[in-house]
Amino acid sequence: MLAWLAATALLGASATCSSPVAPQFFGAWGSADASLVVADTGAALQLLASGSCYGSFGTFHGPIQTGALDLSGTYTQLIGAYPGRIRYAAQFSGVATVDRIALTITVPALKQTIGPFALTRGVSNSWSPCLYPAAGATTSSRRRR
Repeated sequence: MLAWLAATALLGASATCSSPVAPQFFGAWGSADASLVVADTGAALQLLASGSCYGSFGTFHGPIQTGALDLSGTYTQLIGAYPGRIRYAAQFSGVATVDRIALTITVPALKQTIGPFALTRGVSNSWSPCLYPAAGATTSSRRRR
C-alpha cells in the first residue's frame, strides 16, 4: 500500500514546467481488472489479482495526449519475500481517446506482454495491495511466537 501511495503522491506533485498530460486525461480510468490514475506528471496503473487485491502495478511519466501512446516506465510485482516487490523497466503502449484508453505493458526482462486493458474514463476501483505471506512462512510457524 505504501508503494502505491508513494507512486500516486509523486504523480500528484506539481511540476514547475508545463504539464505533459492533456488535462482531459486527468482522473480515474478503469475496467474490471485494471485501475489507472492520471495526474499532471504521469500515471499509475494497478492490476487486479485473485482475491480482490492488486498484485502488481505500473507507473509511467510522459505525454498523454489523444492518439498513440508509447511511454517508458516501471512495472512492479508484489511478492512475499524481502523486499516485498520486484521492479522492472517497462514500456506502456496503446491508444488514448477522450473517453477510453487501451493500454498494454511490455516487460522485456520477463519476456512478457500484459494486457491489453480497455480503460474507461470515470471508472474508479479501490483495491488494497495483496498481502503475500513471507517466503517459507506457514500458519503453524506463525502461531509459535
